[in-house]
Amino acid sequence: MVSQSEIELLNSVDCALFDIDGVLVDVRNSYSLAIKMTIEFVTKLMMGISFARKQVPDTLLLKFKQTGGFNNEIDISYAIILALLSRPINESQSDKRHFLFTVAENADETGILSVEKYLSTLSTPSHIEKLKADLVYPAPVGRSLLATVFDEFFYGPALFQEQHNMKPLYYHGKPLIENDKMIIRDRTLKVISEKFQGNLATISGRSRIAAQHTLRSLFKIFNPMASVFLEDEDRIHWKPNPYSIKRAMNYLGAETAFYVGDSIEDLYMTKKAERDADVKILFVGVYGCSVQPEETVRRFNEGHADIVIKNVNCLFQLVDNTDQNLIHKKSL
Repeated sequence: MVSQSEIELLNSVDCALFDIDGVLVDVRNSYSLAIKMTIEFVTKLMMGISFARKQVPDTLLLKFKQTGGFNNEIDISYAIILALLSRPINESQSDKRHFLFTVAENADETGILSVEKYLSTLSTPSHIEKLKADLVYPAPVGRSLLATVFDEFFYGPALFQEQHNMKPLYYHGKPLIENDKMIIRDRTLKVISEKFQGNLATISGRSRIAAQHTLRSLFKIFNPMASVFLEDEDRIHWKPNPYSIKRAMNYLGAETAFYVGDSIEDLYMTKKAERDADVKILFVGVYGCSVQPEETVRRFNEGHADIVIKNVNCLFQLVDNTDQNLIHKKSL
């Protein structure tokens, strides 16, 4: 249970900040599927034999995300493809899948750098360097096949051209972004916006174009100048770098905030922003879209998340001081 004093603390902050993917929007059939389709496409092109998307379970993707270094889905695609390319071509898919879990277990907050380092211990460094050169990543869309294919799958032809000002080369089918499923209800967002007098912003790994497309009419509820869309920013600013949360709070003139996220990267970012800017940020972790909810709750607890809830719509009850039974845990 969350005490009345703790609910009052949550209500007393200056602004409310939200991740989009996994918080406002369920992306398991959009971004997650784009990872699997990209892996299948690129391995087929580079090895002649594709690594089937069914061999990439959601639990593997979660394993990478739980390291704190893989907030970006293309980074996960790259890590998995690099690992697959490093294996013997005649190795069975089941053995390769087992190896991918081992790679994920040896990854850490440094993300793709940790994967490259680990793979170099299992092979000659020159071999891994050659594979990295072949993948041309993290070069941007247009230079990197991997990044280009991923975005073509996710955005679809029209949005891809709008985002990158170039025509797609590899995919002309249904945009996977259309599989995004809205989680937050209009009523929830309206109550929160009124409570904080419009001091709301999003901090998301996706682009502004992708956010506008999926959130539609709800997009305008968030302050457009305070919101940060990290796909449009330099890579150095990506989560868990606290740049975005500090920028949002600075624009809103806020000294306190709560941030709603679904990943360990979000939690790390919040803690770093608190230390760097000497501000108070309550971290609210949501686990409803996790393929392993109990594990996600456990990791939030270990990381000292302030409040853990199943669904972003539980905030409706929190800021309204009503049904507290929807709260899973607190550790303020």
